[in-house]
Amino acid sequence: MPSRGLRSDSPIGVVGAGTMGSGIALVALEAWRPVVLVDPVDSARARAVDYLRRHLAKPGKLAALDHLTLSADLESLRGCGLVIEAAPEDLALKRELFVRLEAVCPPPVLLATNTSTLSVGAISAATSTAERIGGLHFFNPAPLMPLVEVAAGDRTSQATLRALVAIVEALGKTPVVTRDTPGFIVNRVARPFYGEALRLLAEGVAPFETIDRLVEMGGGFRMGPFRLMDLIGLDVNLAATRSMYEQTFGEPRYRPHPIQARMVEQGRWGKKSNRGFYEYGSGEPALDRQVPAAGRGEGLIVVSEGTWAPGAAEVFLNAGFTLHESHGGAPLAGVVAAGISERLREHVHRLDRALSPVIPLLVQLADVTLSEVHTWCQHPERVIGFDGLFFADGAAVSMVASPESLPAARAAAQDLVATVGKRAEWIEDGAGLILPRIVCALANEAAFALAEGTADGTTIDLAMRLGANYPWGPLEWGRRLGFSRVVRVMDHLRRELGEDRYRAAPRLRQWGRHEKAV
Repeated sequence: MPSRGLRSDSPIGVVGAGTMGSGIALVALEAWRPVVLVDPVDSARARAVDYLRRHLAKPGKLAALDHLTLSADLESLRGCGLVIEAAPEDLALKRELFVRLEAVCPPPVLLATNTSTLSVGAISAATSTAERIGGLHFFNPAPLMPLVEVAAGDRTSQATLRALVAIVEALGKTPVVTRDTPGFIVNRVARPFYGEALRLLAEGVAPFETIDRLVEMGGGFRMGPFRLMDLIGLDVNLAATRSMYEQTFGEPRYRPHPIQARMVEQGRWGKKSNRGFYEYGSGEPALDRQVPAAGRGEGLIVVSEGTWAPGAAEVFLNAGFTLHESHGGAPLAGVVAAGISERLREHVHRLDRALSPVIPLLVQLADVTLSEVHTWCQHPERVIGFDGLFFADGAAVSMVASPESLPAARAAAQDLVATVGKRAEWIEDGAGLILPRIVCALANEAAFALAEGTADGTTIDLAMRLGANYPWGPLEWGRRLGFSRVVRVMDHLRRELGEDRYRAAPRLRQWGRHEKAV
């Protein structure tokens, strides 16, 4: 049986001196644990030493290097209490390594793989002591990212799982336990963050810089999907997507995108090659994030009762506007807004008929396209689309006009958004806009993962906040938006785009029905 823990003086072995292996070694050294770092490639070990010296060159830290042993031979791992494999994501290579590790490090030594997408059970299948093998998935950069996914293979013992959790905590990290499913929690649930962004780009909805700005400034994400893919490495990100797609026998939610594949073939790997979606030859690319100064609004904005998007009404009230259901002859601020609702068509139709055709009509588009709204109106030229679901909290908002939109309507809509201190990002008419499409797809994937037993809901949300730096866990975000709204967006995407990748998770649909019943 594996030990219940790891003695404080037992060395931690790390196999692979690449970026991840060196990062894991640094985490252990900073916790003042002895480390044996093994890699057969001389240059890899040399780079690892440079990396460790550079990051430990602080008062009181450099002495930690005295606890480091570098070697090219797995035999050097004898005497370690835990060995973590951090080799490339190749199943055959990892299996071979664990067969060799099993011979060098007999029980009760714990063995772990840092795989991000491969099956722990598949890796350990070739061994005879799989009960002492588990997954310890650190995130890059390992010293900075607080999360470690602890994955139990089909034969991993509970004693091993408890010991691995205790070790992660002793290293100052936050462990989350996940089932041994493709991508575990974070790499699985995060697939829509990249996949939907790539599809929005391919559909011509917006340039990648605009998508990044909306995700960061409108949604509060630390990095937009294209900046993050560049940082991770497009080749690494594509390999993870391909692995997920293959392991799930072609699940359409994980289908790789040709844009990313072509860029990898062209050597545009991101920051590490100085070229990805952005160019890095002269340093970090600048992303314009200028926001207009908030003003003081005057006049009346007409809304329809029960249709305003969550929190948006307060934004206009706080800016000094007056909201009312009908204008009753009072002077208007110039824009009339209708939010998301099952009766949206009815409200828009009524407002369009009641108001002068020179008054712009701002319509929420999360679950309908502007072209469809136009079919409801006698005066489509005054209709402007906007993202009301993310209007309240974001500093930027998606706006949609059409070729037939009146310039005055577009200008009035932009002025109104600027008055409340938000940046208008004009995009093309596309299903789900930008943030509703990405965030609702994330919530949908999290609901699938929960139902399939990957982890409980609290663990999924914690993992996505700590492992992917999301401002909210996707399930919590779904609750904030309303699960019924998320279902409406997913159903709209499926109808408009005709792809099974947008089918709503059954659990998500159940939650949406419960909201309506309460």
